[in-house]
Amino acid sequence: MSIFKQASLRKKIIILMMVLYIPLPLLGQFWYEKSYKAIKENAVGSSYQLVNQVNDHLDTYFKEVQRWTYPLLVNELTSTFLNEELTESFERFQISEQVEKKLFNPIMTNREDIHGISLVTSKGIAVSSSSYMSAERRYSLYNSRIKENGKFTIMGLEKEEGGPTFLAMAFKFNGLNGNTDSSGMLIVDLKLTEVINITQNVRIGKTGFIWIADPEQKTAYHPNGYGAERLIPEAYQEAMGEQRRGTFTMPTKEGNKLVVFFRSSSTGLTLFSEVLLSELNESLLKVSRLSTILFLVLFFIVMLIASAVMYSLSNSLLTMLRLMKRAELGELSVRAPENKGAEVGSLYRGFNKMVEELKRLVEIVHVSELREKELEVKQKEALLHAMQAQINPHFLYNTLEFINSSAIVEGNDKISRMIVSLGDMFRYNVQNPNDIVSLWDEKQHIEAYLAIQSERFESLNYTIDIQHRYGRRTLAVRSMLQPIVENSFKHGFQKHKIPPNYIRISEMDVAAGSLISIEDGGKGMDEAILQAYNDLFDLPLDKLMNHEPPQDGKMSIGLINVHTRIRMLFGEPYGLFISTSGEDGTCIDILLPLESEQHQNGSKGADSDDLQNSSR
Repeated sequence: MSIFKQASLRKKIIILMMVLYIPLPLLGQFWYEKSYKAIKENAVGSSYQLVNQVNDHLDTYFKEVQRWTYPLLVNELTSTFLNEELTESFERFQISEQVEKKLFNPIMTNREDIHGISLVTSKGIAVSSSSYMSAERRYSLYNSRIKENGKFTIMGLEKEEGGPTFLAMAFKFNGLNGNTDSSGMLIVDLKLTEVINITQNVRIGKTGFIWIADPEQKTAYHPNGYGAERLIPEAYQEAMGEQRRGTFTMPTKEGNKLVVFFRSSSTGLTLFSEVLLSELNESLLKVSRLSTILFLVLFFIVMLIASAVMYSLSNSLLTMLRLMKRAELGELSVRAPENKGAEVGSLYRGFNKMVEELKRLVEIVHVSELREKELEVKQKEALLHAMQAQINPHFLYNTLEFINSSAIVEGNDKISRMIVSLGDMFRYNVQNPNDIVSLWDEKQHIEAYLAIQSERFESLNYTIDIQHRYGRRTLAVRSMLQPIVENSFKHGFQKHKIPPNYIRISEMDVAAGSLISIEDGGKGMDEAILQAYNDLFDLPLDKLMNHEPPQDGKMSIGLINVHTRIRMLFGEPYGLFISTSGEDGTCIDILLPLESEQHQNGSKGADSDDLQNSSR
């Protein structure tokens, strides 16, 4: 064992492979040859016994049929029918009727396995329980094939036209007391039911079967349906030769097949049993399992030795790999154990130094970024304080209220209405611009804005067609309608010195949510600018945020800001789209999402007005 420990890794692996690969194949080959030989001998012997058993059952069955038909041969009616001196056709017809009724019918009644019985004279005149014409036709064929009188001979399969297939037996005999003038032939047709039952009751393996050939080497019965028109395969005949019994193997797609044949001396039938050798090797499988267990035990021992040799190195490498993966994911607090010696210990210490240096550099960068962000926040806070100092909402509310009161005292309702609308707008605008509001809130805000504009421009007519229940369900962004409507006044009317004529805001339910349309009667933009807007609206949010609008003033920053805010809060596909713009006016569509069912149920107690229209 000490020599093995001091050996190099390559020598240890070579020794392990020799221990693993040399004895196991030899052991497996020895077990396989011995067990295969024993299994094959047992299989052949078992098949012989089964086939012999089936043959005995068939011999017994045919002898029993013969015993049932022997009384026909000694009956006076049979001798009278076979008498060659009987020339009158009417008399023969009467006798035939009596033979069929008194002799054939009792046997047919008691033996359901008999398909038909026929009696044929030496001149070929027949009486039959099934078909006398078939019996007369077969007489000449059977007569030449029967070599010995007084003994039943299997003739093989026959089939009537349009009828079933049956197995025919024939018997040539002389009349009573050896009278040659009353000689004839008895034909017994048997149903295949009993023959099939005898052969099917024997199981050979899982798919093995037995089939039968008649004395003419034609198939009498086959479980796959072969009939008398098919001869024994030539390969089988060559393997059988002149032997009456024996075995041989035949290659098939599924593997080698063991064939056992047995030719009966009493009936002339040849029985074949066929079964795959693999199905007879169940005992071999047990031996194989034992060999497998021995192999696994030996393999386990060898693998334990190999694992002991390789464990230290592989474990160290895997540990290093896991630590590097954690460091790669940003966990720079990991440390490798430093209690290892030689190369692995040096590798671990180098890794620890590398991680410590990376952590130090990251902390330096992080501190620098924190300082920059802190400076940026302070700058924004300063800017916010400056803006708050410029406008004091409380002061502005009081001032507007004072102006409104003075206008009412002076009787100037126009100024009063404008001050009230302006106050409402200011209260709405000073709240968080990124709040999500309902479309109904936006409708009230833009209504105040248009009320002020209608006081300024007497030519302006405006319509806000938003139903209350849909307005409450539709989610919107605060102050999104005012920049769009303001664009209509600035670019649609004032830029072209056109008195404001009409503004129309409408809402329509679509599959994706709610579609808001803002239409004006001013002059629209060029086709190139319209396409540039829509291309910009189609950009993903990350590209839209980094997009710098042109400095030529042709594109409104207000539309882009409204679209960006909608995308930031609701995502795609919500936002703006310019559907039309030309000499007759501009139409801008806004696609907004609907509130969820849970929020909808909570808002059903609101005002039940279905339609709120405000018009000048």
